[in-house]
Amino acid sequence: MRTKRVLLDYSGFKDDELNTLVGKVLDCLTDHVIFTDLPIELTELSLQMIDFREKWQVASRGGSLLQISEKNDAKGVLAASLRDIAFYVNKMSGGSRSKLLSSGLQLEADPKEAQVPNRATGVMLTDGKQQNQMDIKFKPQKEALIYEYQIADGVDEDGVPIWKETFQTGSSRSNMYAPTVPDTTYYLRVRARNKKGIGDWSDIFSLKAR
Repeated sequence: MRTKRVLLDYSGFKDDELNTLVGKVLDCLTDHVIFTDLPIELTELSLQMIDFREKWQVASRGGSLLQISEKNDAKGVLAASLRDIAFYVNKMSGGSRSKLLSSGLQLEADPKEAQVPNRATGVMLTDGKQQNQMDIKFKPQKEALIYEYQIADGVDEDGVPIWKETFQTGSSRSNMYAPTVPDTTYYLRVRARNKKGIGDWSDIFSLKAR
C-alpha cells in the first residue's frame, strides 16, 4: 500500500486557495506537539503570507504588469516555504493520516485504480502525403497502454467489413496504412488495451483511396 503523504507542490494553487491554505497551516502548526522543528519559522511564514496577500490585493484591482509580477514572485516564495514544510511533515509523520492532517496541509490524492479503456473515438482515415498511403487517426486515451486497429478493403454480403490482420501501436499519431489501391474503399476500427482489459471497438470509418 502506498504511504500517505501531504502534497509537496502548491505552485499551481489559485491565489485565494493558497491564501486560505497558509492561514490554515499557521493555525494548525502553532504550538504543535509533533512538528516542533519546522524548516521555517511560523513568524516568517506569516510575514510571507502578509506580503503575498498585500501584493495579491493590489494586482487583483487591475494592477500593472510589474505589480502582477511582484505578486507572482511573492506567491512563489510562499509555495516554496510550504514545500519545505510539507517535506518535513511527511518525514515526521511516517504515513500517519492523522499526523499529516494535523499539519493543515493538503493530502496527496489517492491514485485512481486503472479501468478498462473507454471506446476509442475520433477515428478516421485521411489521404497520406504520398500516393498509395492512408494516415490513421484517433483520439488518445490516458488509460491506454496500446491500441489495436484493423483495416478492411471489402465487405461481405451483409455489408460488414471483412477485417484482416490486427495491428498494434503505442501512439495515436503517425500511424500509416500502405499500400492502398486507388478507388478502393478502406474501413478502419480501433480499440484500446491496458492491464485491466480491452475497450470496445470504435465506430467504423471508411474512405476511398485516391
